[in-house]
Amino acid sequence: MSELARFAVRGVIEGFYGTPWTHAERLDMIRFMSRHGYNAYFYSPKDDLYLREKWMEPHPEAAFAELGELIRAAASVDVQFVYCLSPGLGMEYANGQHLELLLDKYRAMYDQGVRCFGLLFDDIPMQLLHLSDMERYEHLAAAHVDVTLRVWEAMGGWADAVRLIVCPTQYNGLGKEPYIRHLGLHLPKEIALFWTGRFVCSPFLTDGDALRFLQYTGHKPLYWDNYPVNDLAMANELHIGPLRHRDPDLWSHSEGYVANAMSRPECSKIPLITTAAYLRDPHGYDPHTSWIEAVEEVAGPKDAPAFMRFADNVQSSFLNESESPALIEAFLRFRFQFTQGDRQAAVRQLSALFVEMEQSAEQLLQGMSNEKLARECRPWLEKYRHWAKVGRSAAGLVEAGTSGRTTQAAYHLLKLKQWLKRTEKLPQKVCGQVMNLFVEAVLQEVRKAT
Repeated sequence: MSELARFAVRGVIEGFYGTPWTHAERLDMIRFMSRHGYNAYFYSPKDDLYLREKWMEPHPEAAFAELGELIRAAASVDVQFVYCLSPGLGMEYANGQHLELLLDKYRAMYDQGVRCFGLLFDDIPMQLLHLSDMERYEHLAAAHVDVTLRVWEAMGGWADAVRLIVCPTQYNGLGKEPYIRHLGLHLPKEIALFWTGRFVCSPFLTDGDALRFLQYTGHKPLYWDNYPVNDLAMANELHIGPLRHRDPDLWSHSEGYVANAMSRPECSKIPLITTAAYLRDPHGYDPHTSWIEAVEEVAGPKDAPAFMRFADNVQSSFLNESESPALIEAFLRFRFQFTQGDRQAAVRQLSALFVEMEQSAEQLLQGMSNEKLARECRPWLEKYRHWAKVGRSAAGLVEAGTSGRTTQAAYHLLKLKQWLKRTEKLPQKVCGQVMNLFVEAVLQEVRKAT
């Protein structure tokens, strides 16, 4: 078995809440995916009205033409285009006309060349909403099984074989919950089930959980991994760190793996490159090495060193709780040297650290070769630059204070408080609590001295 064939499905899903990608961004992403060994693009932006709220209506003519172009572009680079509908907000499952509308929508895409379809019931209430459904079905899972089987039966009459993937309403947990067990045990194994793991955003995906899901549902999970997506409550995080904590043998216990990307496609490429490395060679995958390679590819060789210094301070996510490891290490060295060694050398090194931080920020903000990446990262780069200003003021305060220059110390204290106030107004998550704790330590020493 070749390394590229380990995971049967190696996909990216445009499945986030927020502004969907543009047509040009989708074409670019499909080419990117092909270069990195992905084989399936799932079209499912939550804010495409014609997939969810207006799912009964045909796509507008221009949008339909663009979808055709995407389907052909994907086929030309051996990437399967997966068309996903989310009818659960308005569908009456017992209504035959609604079923026909659903099949018409799928058939229009089949005629365009699509051979894999998604039927998504995610992010809807866990109970039946319509009287006709309540009279016909015992519970929501029974309705979803019935609709899925009728869709599957109809698709079986089409000339070419197709594949159907279902996203359950309950798409995380252990797999033994009543809804998902009913769904799994009543649907044929040919129909794949999306699963996000134990949590909506799972810090770990393990072989054991995959095996239990199979035991409980009769299906191997098709993993929908909510990384690097950063929508909703995660909107102030920039998920450009590497993929972590996915078991190396997961490929043999799953139908495949699909990564949910960010609304920022250029930023998404960095973690998606690391994910591709994991999918190619799960046992040999090294997150940090893959991350360095990804940054160099996306940011470009000229900007990669500065971008890595920035990226080290914006990698926190549900996969990684430790933020700014290099900064923490620098602060520990400073504290040791300041209290046990050469104070002046300690302050010089601290000041140089923040000068380099500011220079990196300025380089990335003003002259980055990948302009699209710079635009997408700009809010976080701005906060990174603000923290550099805070740090330089703090270093100036420490230097003046230890030298007995009271007037200069007072000036740096004022600047520190001004920059800190400006920085804390920016909502983007940069440096986690590392800079806050450092500044608080400095101010505490000032309070002791006065």
